Amino acid sequence: MDELAKILPQPERRIIGARSEYLAAFDALVAGLRHELRVFDPDCVQLELNAPARADALRRFLLASRDNRLLVVVHDADHIRKHSPRLMRLLTEFSASIAIHQTEGEAARAQDCFVLADMEHFVRRPVAAASRGVYAINEYQESRLIRERYDEIWRSSFPAVSATSLGL
Repeated sequence: MDELAKILPQPERRIIGARSEYLAAFDALVAGLRHELRVFDPDCVQLELNAPARADALRRFLLASRDNRLLVVVHDADHIRKHSPRLMRLLTEFSASIAIHQTEGEAARAQDCFVLADMEHFVRRPVAAASRGVYAINEYQESRLIRERYDEIWRSSFPAVSATSLGL
């Protein structure tokens, strides 16, 4: 047996088939976060980031270390701006730790969604409009591929939500 395989926790995968399972997987990822959460979602509506318990969990994660990061890319940021005051408060409080971008170009046509936690765990739906997906923990190899995909999407996005509103 390979020495590295002896020390690394074994990968676990679970098929998810309902929106409630997707949210439960997301909550589990947030509960176990150590450093970084990367979210790619059409608009974050289904993640219910404005739910008090979810916003509190994200706040605890961001308070744990000033190096912790929450990076979000959406196709449409209106829901976050208009219907997520708790997330907007977090953005104001932790502006150096949170970035919310919106896709453009080729990335704006992506139809999947996923959440990547600490480059080790993820929940992914190949079609964002469908409920079916996978929740995986300790999936280092596949997480690396998802991170590469996220980085491509991030490069094809622009800052869409800020902690301050500017106006004349």
